[in-house]
Amino acid sequence: MEFQEEWDQLVSKAQSKPDGSAQGSGEAATMKLASAKANESGGGSPNLKVTQRPWTSASAVAGALQASTGSAASRLKAAHEGVTWGLEGFMTPAALEGVRASWDERLGIIKAECLRLESALKKAGSAFGEVDSRVAQSFQHPRGHGNSRSGK
Repeated sequence: MEFQEEWDQLVSKAQSKPDGSAQGSGEAATMKLASAKANESGGGSPNLKVTQRPWTSASAVAGALQASTGSAASRLKAAHEGVTWGLEGFMTPAALEGVRASWDERLGIIKAECLRLESALKKAGSAFGEVDSRVAQSFQHPRGHGNSRSGK
């Protein structure tokens, strides 16, 4: 099949409705995000509104989770102190210590991951805000349409 034939087939498919009927009357193809709310005319808002707030909010949640995980690890350690008193010679102290050590390790991993996420989310929010600011400034100070390398 030649290029032109393939191209004509693609154009024909693009002009067809999902049910197979032709669009007719020159309707333009549209695309919508599944999660976007459509207005009554069937299309979404033409203005994309974005903020860095979700990134910084998620960073704060990761920080809070890190702190509460550290607190939980401390409480777990305190709860196990003295539990084995008077149980020498039984298997219970060793089993309890194994469980505590396992949970201590898991909580340490969670705490470290929360610290990593907090930092990464803060950086993403900061970078996102900087890009957003630069884009806004670029619309306030439009440049000519000449060659960007020559500064025109």
